[in-house]
Amino acid sequence: MKKKWLALICAFAAAGTGVLNASSVCVNAAAAEKSGTVYYVSSRNGDNANTGTSENEAWETLDHLKSVSLKPGDEILLEKGSEFYGFIHLKDVHGRADAPIKIGSYGTAESRPVIHADGQGIWYQSYGNTMDNRNHRSKGYVSSAILLYDVDFVEISGLELTNRSDDFTYFKGAASSASEIDDRMDRTGVSGIAKDGGTMEHIYLNDLYIHDVDGNIEDKHMNNGGIQMNVLPPANEAETGIARYHDVKVTNCHVKDVSRAGICVGYTYQGGRFNGSAISDETAKTYGHTNLLIEGNYVQDVGNDGIVAMYAYRPLIQRNVSDKAGADLEIYTAEKTPEEYRKFWQPFCAAIWPWKCKDAVFQYNEVFDTVDSQDGQPWDVDWSDGTVYQYNYSHNNGGGCIMICGAEAYRGIFRYNISQNDLKGLIALADANPKAEISNNVFYIGNDLNTKLFIDKSNYNGTAELRNNIFYNVSTKKTAGETIVKARRSFTNNIFYGYDGCTLPEGSITADPKFENPGRAPVNSASGALHDQTVYEGYRLQKNSPAINAGVLSGRSAKYDFFGNPVGAQPDIGVFESDTAESVLALGGDLVTVENGRITDVPEGMTAAWLKEQLVYARDVEIRIVKDGKDIPEGDVVPAGAAVVIAKDGKTVEYTLNAQQETGYLDYEQTSMTVSAGSAEDGSSEWSSPEDATPASNVIDGDENTIWCSRWDDADQTKLWLLMDLKTSKPVARLTYVPRKSKTSGIFTKYRIEVSENGQTWTEAAAGTWSGDSTVKYAAFQQVNARYVKITAVESIPDNNKAMGTAAEIRIGYQANASGQ
Repeated sequence: MKKKWLALICAFAAAGTGVLNASSVCVNAAAAEKSGTVYYVSSRNGDNANTGTSENEAWETLDHLKSVSLKPGDEILLEKGSEFYGFIHLKDVHGRADAPIKIGSYGTAESRPVIHADGQGIWYQSYGNTMDNRNHRSKGYVSSAILLYDVDFVEISGLELTNRSDDFTYFKGAASSASEIDDRMDRTGVSGIAKDGGTMEHIYLNDLYIHDVDGNIEDKHMNNGGIQMNVLPPANEAETGIARYHDVKVTNCHVKDVSRAGICVGYTYQGGRFNGSAISDETAKTYGHTNLLIEGNYVQDVGNDGIVAMYAYRPLIQRNVSDKAGADLEIYTAEKTPEEYRKFWQPFCAAIWPWKCKDAVFQYNEVFDTVDSQDGQPWDVDWSDGTVYQYNYSHNNGGGCIMICGAEAYRGIFRYNISQNDLKGLIALADANPKAEISNNVFYIGNDLNTKLFIDKSNYNGTAELRNNIFYNVSTKKTAGETIVKARRSFTNNIFYGYDGCTLPEGSITADPKFENPGRAPVNSASGALHDQTVYEGYRLQKNSPAINAGVLSGRSAKYDFFGNPVGAQPDIGVFESDTAESVLALGGDLVTVENGRITDVPEGMTAAWLKEQLVYARDVEIRIVKDGKDIPEGDVVPAGAAVVIAKDGKTVEYTLNAQQETGYLDYEQTSMTVSAGSAEDGSSEWSSPEDATPASNVIDGDENTIWCSRWDDADQTKLWLLMDLKTSKPVARLTYVPRKSKTSGIFTKYRIEVSENGQTWTEAAAGTWSGDSTVKYAAFQQVNARYVKITAVESIPDNNKAMGTAAEIRIGYQANASGQ
């Protein structure tokens, strides 16, 4: 069980972690109390003979804190203007929610107190096994100015941290071989480790200036860079619990000239549970990090990645600025030969991005001057599920604008962003990503740039739906005749201005969109400050723009445009939504999905007010949430069986609400039916054997541990269907789909259900989308009589880029009558 007392340590020997320098803070544990004591340390006016408990009685050096027994609510304050050479390491430090331990500053001097680690504060880090990529280092020594090891309810603010190396100049372009980089010790300004205390909570880092941290540019998942927090395997997980983070805030920090990353939270030993395109909410919340906020930070000239959120559930990364991420890679892109370049392990980066996150949101960020190092984009949907980028601004980034990276970059959304004069190629659909939506963005290319719309490499064959975007190219050196239309790219209602000579998608608009004053957004950010929205007004539309009301509404639509205006049911093309009256009476959804008259993906316990906020509709529409004809008060939870009604000019449209599981249904006995499939693995495919057979009959055997799987060597999406024969015509009103448990490949994510009396003439009963996790799925529809029920995977999670279908169980149900019979 997590201890509720505090300890600052300078020696980790008992935990198998060796500290190799004596300048650390070492504070003994004590029982928690409500009140706290403030301890003062000053290199300017302190004396270790003092009591340390007032400004006039401050200690002189950090190591004198070893005589202190800290309690919750205690504070350690360093005097402004002081310089300390050493470090502060904390282990098993646990404050309380009402009494966190704080480390900060005091005094009237203009400069912050500084801790110079200079390679001191060395501790040992080990993941125990090799990483997801065996070339990543998994263990070694790390030097940290501040270390939080199994620490929570701690707040640190107002400090300056450095961790220089006197030989770092060799790395800045003078390294003779990659092996010299391999041998470098990792360093950080602030390190966090969760290991033997279960969930580490309430870690707040605010207003820190971290610079000149000379770490190892090659070590991605070791603690290495400005701020990095990671999770190691516990010694006894059954006793201490799953190690993870909850309620981490990194805010208003300036991170400059550090190697490797600027800010990174946080790699985990549980990474194997996140394999597969779809990441379930349960997995992300149980084994990943929750309530992660990275906001208001300025990362400048960092060696590699700027800001990365890893293995987190719904992290929020907003209002940050990245200036020249990948600074230490520039020498390799500019001067090294291809042979020398390949010696360097992973010489690529992106600025602000997720890795293996579920439903991450990146908004109101600005990125510029990212180094073109193979990737070099400001934004990167990287092997994550449900990522949303919205309301961001990028310019002059070497690798372009947005990358959708990898076969497990799933359900990524890039909407209402502005790209101005990014370089190379604006969109990279890398390694056959399964699905991305790119909508309502503005991509502006001016000056004498030869930026392409897409980066086309042999392995850049991902899938994307591009909708309502404006591609505006007025460069004097534009690329003539570039390839835009390509398999797996679909285009709807986009404007291509300045792309004369290119083969454009059918239905494209080529007229001038009539911006107010394009290409005039800022080209830099003074001291990392975000710009006021007024500087982007050149991308608003004139009153006579052909983009007004020319867009198309999708099932997942933003509630607001780039400027904060509400989006209607007949959206404008681009990032601006005018107040022009609309003629369409329809709904879209933001965090909920609206398709075919149904509203799905609605969480339990939602209120009527919350639901209205997630719905997209015209400004002059009346909207009501009702049940049995009566309005549901905004503060009330929406009950089962409710509906959303929109009205305008005497016309009404009603949408049903589909919860995860409807009540009032009974399932037929599976033994009363038979099943067939368009494709089923029988053990004869290449690389298979008879024991690998997964017949269709497994979906009606009552065993959720057996599955039907389509043939491994037949990647034909049209064959991914199951047909149930009920033997006689019966009432049917619901299909239950139970996905496989062990993996996500083959899980149906977009379905169509058809019914038939004779097996020849079919009628569509339902269609929609499901999340790609292992939770049970339900599709309810108007009750009809049918003998045959067929479900088709219109879309499913691929296996190594090949179409696949899987299911553990299929059940067919009907509506029970009022007596429940």
